[in-house]
Amino acid sequence: MWRSVRSQQNQQKEQHAENKNQNHSMGFGHNVVGLILLVLTVCCGVGVGAVAAAAGPEHECTSIDIRNECSKMHLLDNCTVVTGYVMITLIATHPYCNYSTYKFPKLKEITEFMIFTEVRGLTRVDEMFPNLTVIRGRRLFLNYALGVTNMPDLEYLEFPSLVAIQRGHVYIGNCPKLCQHEGVNWDLLTLSRGENHIMVGSSRCNTSVCRGCDSSYCWSTFKCQRSQNDNVAHYKVKVDYCHDECLGGCHQNGSATACQICRGISDEGVCVKRCPERKYLLEQYQRCYTQEECVKKHNHFTFVSQCVGFCPSGYRANEKNECMRCGPQEACISVCSPEPSSNAITIYNLGDAEELRGCQIVNGSLIITIRNQVNETQLVQSLTSIREIRGHLKVYRSSQLRSLKFLSKLERIHGDPLENRHYALILYDNKQLGELWKPESKLEFVEGGMFMHRNNKLCNKHMKEFQGVVTHDRSLDSLQTSDQEVLCSPSKLLLFVQKRTHRTVKLSWPKSQTSHELELVHRPLPPGVFYPEESELEAPVCIRINWQRRLLFPDELSENGTHYYFVLDKLEPDTRYACLLRTFGGDLSQEARSDLLYVQTERDIPQPPLLELVRKTDSSLTVRMKSHNHHHYMLTVYELEDDEAYIDSRDYCHQPSYLWQDMDGGQWRAFEDYDDCCAHQAEQADDHYFIAEMRKQYRCSLDNQDQCHDLDQEHAPLLRVQLPFNTSEYELRQLQRYRLYSLQLQACSDLGCSSHTTLNERTNYTLGADLLTQLTACRVPDSNKYILRFAEPVQPNGQVVSYVVHYRNNLSDSHMSCLTRLQHATAEYVYAAQLNVTFSECAVRVHSLAGDVLTPYVAITWCSEQEQILPHSRPTKQLNTSLGVSQVKTASSHSRGISIFLVCFLFGCSLSLMWIFYKRRCWRKLPGLRRYVPVVQWLRERHHTEDREILVDGFETVRFQNNNNSSPDDYRM
Repeated sequence: MWRSVRSQQNQQKEQHAENKNQNHSMGFGHNVVGLILLVLTVCCGVGVGAVAAAAGPEHECTSIDIRNECSKMHLLDNCTVVTGYVMITLIATHPYCNYSTYKFPKLKEITEFMIFTEVRGLTRVDEMFPNLTVIRGRRLFLNYALGVTNMPDLEYLEFPSLVAIQRGHVYIGNCPKLCQHEGVNWDLLTLSRGENHIMVGSSRCNTSVCRGCDSSYCWSTFKCQRSQNDNVAHYKVKVDYCHDECLGGCHQNGSATACQICRGISDEGVCVKRCPERKYLLEQYQRCYTQEECVKKHNHFTFVSQCVGFCPSGYRANEKNECMRCGPQEACISVCSPEPSSNAITIYNLGDAEELRGCQIVNGSLIITIRNQVNETQLVQSLTSIREIRGHLKVYRSSQLRSLKFLSKLERIHGDPLENRHYALILYDNKQLGELWKPESKLEFVEGGMFMHRNNKLCNKHMKEFQGVVTHDRSLDSLQTSDQEVLCSPSKLLLFVQKRTHRTVKLSWPKSQTSHELELVHRPLPPGVFYPEESELEAPVCIRINWQRRLLFPDELSENGTHYYFVLDKLEPDTRYACLLRTFGGDLSQEARSDLLYVQTERDIPQPPLLELVRKTDSSLTVRMKSHNHHHYMLTVYELEDDEAYIDSRDYCHQPSYLWQDMDGGQWRAFEDYDDCCAHQAEQADDHYFIAEMRKQYRCSLDNQDQCHDLDQEHAPLLRVQLPFNTSEYELRQLQRYRLYSLQLQACSDLGCSSHTTLNERTNYTLGADLLTQLTACRVPDSNKYILRFAEPVQPNGQVVSYVVHYRNNLSDSHMSCLTRLQHATAEYVYAAQLNVTFSECAVRVHSLAGDVLTPYVAITWCSEQEQILPHSRPTKQLNTSLGVSQVKTASSHSRGISIFLVCFLFGCSLSLMWIFYKRRCWRKLPGLRRYVPVVQWLRERHHTEDREILVDGFETVRFQNNNNSSPDDYRM
């Protein structure tokens, strides 16, 4: 990510360090760890570390990179400690690797990190690393010291002797067969909660049960997990206690030379708190080395009692690689520059910060955005050497960063370039940041000001104090505004509730605790829920979720001499609210804030309940209802009879009813244009919104009691019943078939009943209810006059609107006549018709509001003298005149049909004659018309001998014979 340019005395060391570490950049985010591991193993391999023998029982090995071939596993043979990292990657299934033959019982310690990725065929690691005790994480991959991802065959991840990961966290990614990992307490290993990334493995694993373990944590059923407190390694040899510097147990009571591994520093296998004289501590390896070992073996420098990678600021290296203080005229600085493609160094994690260890001048801008929880002490160790930044400093969206004290030695920010052309320091959207830093020396911004916004816990006092100690142009500053200001340990503001109604809460507080401005925030809460104060209460208004804010000023408030009053209005009835009041502005000593106050508004008249139809039959309706804050329901049912006079005023013979179609159905939407569909949905949404607003505006409530009206008293209800408050469904029975009913439901409490919710619904129709009970038909002798007698159905599906009479005979002749219900009732249910054709059977199709049904055909008999007598002794002719309107119209339709047929026939004949004439006179003049001749006819003409006539010179007709059987010789010229 960045490269270092050191002073002259450090150039040789710098080159060595870059060659060693150039392929291990740590500038990527947590969410792409698995991909980074794979790319790193493919493209950024590091040379295999050389194995060097160490003095004493320890055998040190440098970083080991095992990839592509499992035979490279032998590089770990005889290693007791790896002073670097171990990376095992990209080992395929072919050729076959027998991992059971690779065992490294001597390896106990890794000083940096350990990575497994894309190793196929490896199912478990417990026998491979049975005695690995500690991974120190002195250098991390991103934020992780142990990474396991993209392991398709790994089933068990077991390190039976591992007791601690001293720095960094654990990443377990895509391991589809991995089992038992839920039994491991990863936080116990890393000594930090919540930052380990553990992805769920196989779903087919059995629940892990730890057997024979002192705790409930284990790597697998019979392999227990150990911790740093398990400091006894061998019970059988009666080891009762170990030295304080031992880790993972020991082999002899209280001996620092018999430790399984050292908790901290190791001096040739002896665990010590500090290195002895004439030895130097290489902190990254936690080992003591002589000067010769430090310089020649590790290519480092000696500084005081440490073996360091470069001399600190103000020191230079002499010919013995010892760090000596620089002279007055010597420039002893270390400069860190970003990559040529960028003008900024970005820190995403501890690994990135470690790359800046010892850097004094950042030759560009420094951007810090750490979104995972990290040990900020490690940031101090990595970044505390920074003295100067050439560009700008930006700390943004570091959600877990609490302090910037690791910048305490920063002396100058040049501001070249500035952020947004104005700012040298930018602190933005750091939710946990509550502390800046106290400069150890004078801090100066050469150009630009400071920008601090949306830092939820950075209080006013700290910002203003920091603003005062920094030398810069204050006119360019932009600090958190009043809606973002955070109070620094404010005094307790006493907030009281004076009065409550269903819509308002009256609050009061002492005048003596009030500053220049006040902010009142509140939000509704469910019953029994308490809101945590460590929340977005201190966040800017624009990101407070569900919180409402009101900015108040003392001169706008009511007061009684000792207290201010404010009425919080526009609240919802019977709702619990959390309220908080804070006052700020002016003198910081007057900042005060109240505790969260929970208050519930009074109840109102219940809102109109929900009422919907669940199911219905021809004699019942079942409805569902729902409401809250009510004591009971009041259900009123009205029967809405059909308006017989209005229905009879329409002639259903000429204006028949049509079945209503659901234009919102799926079969219609398929033909709708997209724009039409959107417009239709927008209209529906507007309608629903309008209806909801009207119901809300005119509903019965304590605010609008004049809208509370009693139900209709003019019409007696069919039923009025009070239902218990817990009623969810109710069935209305013994109703008339296909009858319209109006259901009005109210929710009632001790304050009154709500506005009613109305549901208008018909019962179902009954099959066969519209059939005629009796139908007789006869023919008057010596005439074509027919007389039918039938009464209305007894209980039809709603009102009958018309009748259609069907006639037929054995010759397939038929005829239909229509009459309305009113015409038939006026004729006293007798219908006479004079027809031109003889018919033998008839039937009647009854049309009601529910539809139509055809009665069975009955035979037409000869009328007796008694049957020929019509009601009121009226003559037949008079009856026909009064009742035969529809009949005459129907009969005339027969003759009209014949006339239409004759007209069409004559018109067709005329067209045919015109075509024949046109064909005979004009065929030869329009050869193009030949293609319109039917193909079959044209082929037929080609196969028959036919005389042809042609017009020569426009006046002479020549006839010749066309013979298809002629040969070419017949036409020789």
